[in-house]
Amino acid sequence: MRFAVLMLVFANPTLLYPSLALGQANTNDWDLLIHSGTVIDGSGRSAFQADVAIQGDRIVTVSETSLDRDRASRVIDATGMVVSPGFVDLHAHLDPLLRLPGSESHIRQGVTTALGGPDGGGPWPFEAHLDAVEEISVGMNVGFLVGHNTIRRTVMGLDNRAPTPPELDRMKSMVAKAMEEGAWGISTGLKYLPGAFSELEEVIALSEVAGREGGFYTSHLREEGLGLLDGVGEALEIGKRAKLPIVLTHHKVVGQPMWGASTRTLAMVDSAREAGTDAMIDQYPYTASYTGIGILIPAWAMAGGDAALLARMNDPTLADSILDGIAFNIVNDRGGNDLRRVQFALVGWDRTLEGKTLHDWALRENLPSTPETGARLVIEAVRRGGASAIFHAMSEEDVERIMAHPFTMIASDGRLTQPGEGTHIRAGTVLSLEF
Repeated sequence: MRFAVLMLVFANPTLLYPSLALGQANTNDWDLLIHSGTVIDGSGRSAFQADVAIQGDRIVTVSETSLDRDRASRVIDATGMVVSPGFVDLHAHLDPLLRLPGSESHIRQGVTTALGGPDGGGPWPFEAHLDAVEEISVGMNVGFLVGHNTIRRTVMGLDNRAPTPPELDRMKSMVAKAMEEGAWGISTGLKYLPGAFSELEEVIALSEVAGREGGFYTSHLREEGLGLLDGVGEALEIGKRAKLPIVLTHHKVVGQPMWGASTRTLAMVDSAREAGTDAMIDQYPYTASYTGIGILIPAWAMAGGDAALLARMNDPTLADSILDGIAFNIVNDRGGNDLRRVQFALVGWDRTLEGKTLHDWALRENLPSTPETGARLVIEAVRRGGASAIFHAMSEEDVERIMAHPFTMIASDGRLTQPGEGTHIRAGTVLSLEF
């Protein structure tokens, strides 16, 4: 396993603003003394006031008794502020890292370690990517997973079939190579292409390779809606048979028909743990998910990619099946049974739709706001070049229940960004943040 950079940062805003430091001392027993902060150390202990002394890249003293400031080269007065270890983001989309090496969108939230390559989309070639990251001195600790979808696409394209023995051997070799080069484990995106075309035995075979090298398995489940229980069961089976720790990543319950099912999924995790599988969860604390609009399209219809999908739409029988499948997902899955719950995020071919919903688009086209209309608009969006969307299809009760589980940790599922790459409330002059 390999980190691309090692550095120590506290989740404390004073470190970003040196003017808050009190000055320099004459001796240097410690490089830094953080004085009189409210310490939350991550152990579960209640917050307490303490001084924290740092030498090099190590915390050497945490003292509830005031330490001598003169022993430190630099002192920060953290009175009224929280001092904590840097936060770990177990599910981060670090694709822009080479463009945004400072990682400020994470650092300024206190995140000092992030794991990239989730959802089956890890980098390849693996070592070349890590070398490039190390060369530019990034602003936080980063590690990466090897992505099942990336490997399968490299070997098999978007074919909807099982791998041949030579193809499986090649994929296993690629996983082994990535693990040797520093991967922390393997990720799958079994809801996405081409991972959706894989069978259980394929994923187990590849996960076994990662497990032998001390890696873990993290999965965007095959289904998070009506098929959620089967999806959780599959992940737990992979952990058991491949003999490696597993993480149900961004664990959620999607679609109104399944709301409340987190009681059952958490019971499944507990049962697996009692039986010896090291099963864990990460979660983002929102009632919405974000991905491409194509997530509403049945996987079989996407075999071969967008061009193949649009070709199938020219066959009336296939077109009806595809549209029925999309309408079904709008009612029962991420569509939330209401076109108002599917909100466009990035629409390169029509920026006026960004922030609008499928319902808004239907009304603009003088169409009824029905699942059937939504299905046709989804195909039209793909025809025009695709779009990403926010799917408001989860319940607060499930979010809170999953969050309270003792083996859940928060992860952002967020992408590195920078000011100007999104829309801020100030841009609309609704509220002023200046006084």
